[in-house]
Amino acid sequence: MKRFFKTFAILAAAATVSIVADDASAQVTSSAYSTGGVARSSASGSGNVRLNASAAASNGGYANARMTGSGYNGGRATGNAIAASNGGVAIANGRSVANGWNARSNSNAIAASNYGTAIANDSARAYGNASANSMSGAFTTGGVSIANGSAVARGRWGGRAVANNTAISAVDYGVGVANGSARSNAMFGGRAISNSGAYSVGIGGFRSSGASANAGAIFGGQSISNAYHFGP
Repeated sequence: MKRFFKTFAILAAAATVSIVADDASAQVTSSAYSTGGVARSSASGSGNVRLNASAAASNGGYANARMTGSGYNGGRATGNAIAASNGGVAIANGRSVANGWNARSNSNAIAASNYGTAIANDSARAYGNASANSMSGAFTTGGVSIANGSAVARGRWGGRAVANNTAISAVDYGVGVANGSARSNAMFGGRAISNSGAYSVGIGGFRSSGASANAGAIFGGQSISNAYHFGP
């Protein structure tokens, strides 16, 4: 278990670094920092937009990062919300919506806390020949972590709807909860694909994970659905 937890933590950290690096060229960037106080950061935009919001608080402070993106007429909306706290509370919220042919919606929320509480929530929605991706991660040492995420995609008239979701929670000594869901549907010859995964890891305390995926096709369409759960 300890070996797995260390491996999982390394992978989670690598994923965080990758996301930050990928979003280095964000069109909209917001950041906040506090020493023992409150740090709030929010980034929002519409159209073909890339967003990044980050907040950090030390000495038992409160950090909150929020991202909201909207893509229209085949647009692409993608962004990250990252919050970190030392001995306090870290909350990251991400929301992305896109519609139209070839619409793409991506949302990532990551929260990390050392001897505190980490909460990550995000959702991605895409409508058209669409793709939606959601990833939530909450990591803490000696505290509580909660992660919730969902992805929804809809395809029409031969379009392809793909929904992917991963919810991650890693806890050392405390409580970990991870919930993820992915839903897609296609009509009139469309193709629907749904994937969902939830992971929760902890050395002690209570930990849980859950995943759900459903895909539907109407009037000659095709649907594929996969769900997986891991909670040692």
